[in-house]
Amino acid sequence: MLDVGTNNLKLIEDPLYLGLRQPRLEGEEYLSIIDEFIEAVLTRWPKAIVQFEDFQMKWAFETLKHYRERFCMFNDDVQGTARVALAGLLGTVRAQGRSLDDFPNHKIVVVGAGSAGLGVLSMAIQAVVRMTGNAETTAQNFFLFDKDVQFCTSFLAFFILFVQSLLCSFRDVTSFLLCNEDVDFMN
Repeated sequence: MLDVGTNNLKLIEDPLYLGLRQPRLEGEEYLSIIDEFIEAVLTRWPKAIVQFEDFQMKWAFETLKHYRERFCMFNDDVQGTARVALAGLLGTVRAQGRSLDDFPNHKIVVVGAGSAGLGVLSMAIQAVVRMTGNAETTAQNFFLFDKDVQFCTSFLAFFILFVQSLLCSFRDVTSFLLCNEDVDFMN
């Protein structure tokens, strides 16, 4: 377990807080600590599976991309939550008595534009693209809202890079993030 500090002053001042009582590490200093930890784990346990949990969103995708080719790891917020959510979405189709082939026709609304929400969105998009073989029209049924239920464009640049690295083109991603029309989520 790593503790790289906190920027939450209430926690720092709380006598019951067990974490590191210093400002959170950032940038290269932060990545250096993660690198050192990963190298130590892999030196001691070369076949270890490393689980990243509760990383800040700005680091969740960065570390996943940085380490995924070098060793066996997963980010629970991005990948674990997404797998459970996708299973629930597919189960819902089945519970409606429909074929899984109908899943790509559903509109998927993700409320929460953090690492878990983006992970769910990404995995659902990947599933539909695999089912249909068509990335061109997939994005039209996916919608992302932030925690205040505002149509989310604030993560556009970040999310475009993330999704592009997985499967979609710039045009596909922008088509669902920048939708200006009224969307009927019931049809």
